[in-house]
Amino acid sequence: MSFEPFVPTGGLSGWVTLRATLTSQKAAFNRSQPIQSDTEYFFSKFGAIESAEDVVNDRRTLRVILGAYGLSEDIDNRFFIKKILTEGVASQSSLANKLSDRRYRALARDFDFSVNPPAHKTQLNLVTDTASRYRDKAFEIKVGEQSADMRLALGFAGEMRTLVNSTKTNPAAWFQVLGTPPVRKVFQTALGLPDAFSQLDVDDQHKRIQDQAERVFGTSDMLKLSLAPNVENITRRFLIMREVASVSQSSSLQTALVLLQSRPPSL
Repeated sequence: MSFEPFVPTGGLSGWVTLRATLTSQKAAFNRSQPIQSDTEYFFSKFGAIESAEDVVNDRRTLRVILGAYGLSEDIDNRFFIKKILTEGVASQSSLANKLSDRRYRALARDFDFSVNPPAHKTQLNLVTDTASRYRDKAFEIKVGEQSADMRLALGFAGEMRTLVNSTKTNPAAWFQVLGTPPVRKVFQTALGLPDAFSQLDVDDQHKRIQDQAERVFGTSDMLKLSLAPNVENITRRFLIMREVASVSQSSSLQTALVLLQSRPPSL
């Protein structure tokens, strides 16, 4: 039986309700037949993965692995994913190291078939971690079918933990923010940075987003920003800013409609 999450409203009030019921909702979701079937299948097949071909030629295994890294949309891009996995991250010229989206680098790092033995063979907890992340991301996708903002808000805390744990310096962490679309979206919105911000040179973006974080949150130290209370503050500010933008857009559309309706008929 499939599971449909309960997301009563968007915005901050919806977030408070979702957070209050999150543990029970996720437990019910994880017990649903599709999720249990996928994860059990993945556990049974993980030990037999020897090559990139083994991953991309098994759609169910590929679905779990891509889902764990927030890359479910690439399920049909088999040639592209095979190249990512085959080249890995050992060489600076590998495709994953050239892409601005750092999620591909994380995928290629954990499932690196350019080394012997392949990277996934040397990570004892990778199979359980991948299955856990897949379940979390699948739940977020389900929530996202009702509210894209709630999907971003749900994933933000986990993405922040991963980001901080995978970087050694604060400047590197901010480059990771800019290179991880879901995290970037939350920060950019919460900090009130316009859409045009993404058109700037990446070094300029890197400086400006840190400066804005200092102004808005009082710090640009990613270790501090990744603490649970600060993550919650950033998430709430993101949702409030999205609500404000939605109301503003709705008011503008309503005003335009009134003006159009008030125009005299053409002669």
